[in-house]
Amino acid sequence: MANLSFSFNKMIRSFFTVELKDGRKLVVKMPKKSTFEKMNALEELDTDHTTVNDVMDTLGGVVAEFLSNNMNGERITADEITEDYDIEEMHELIGQYVAFTRSMSRDPN
Repeated sequence: MANLSFSFNKMIRSFFTVELKDGRKLVVKMPKKSTFEKMNALEELDTDHTTVNDVMDTLGGVVAEFLSNNMNGERITADEITEDYDIEEMHELIGQYVAFTRSMSRDPN
């Protein structure tokens, strides 16, 4: 008879390291379901019928949410993101983070 056990506390985790413009480094965890759903919803964002401010607020909110899921427990606000980063920067960061999360789903281990 085999004795098997599993502990979530001993799992090897994957992290996404981000260096912000002000030099802070955040070690970001994998997203929770609600954050992942918001990131997926960005692909369906109707930019033809949305103001630039709404797009900025939406992108800033999603970026702040996943950056706040970091190892230090540091909270990042949407206002902080939208004040310091432009649409191109937010879009690139989201794209890199999505690529990171997708790479984990393709990893057979």
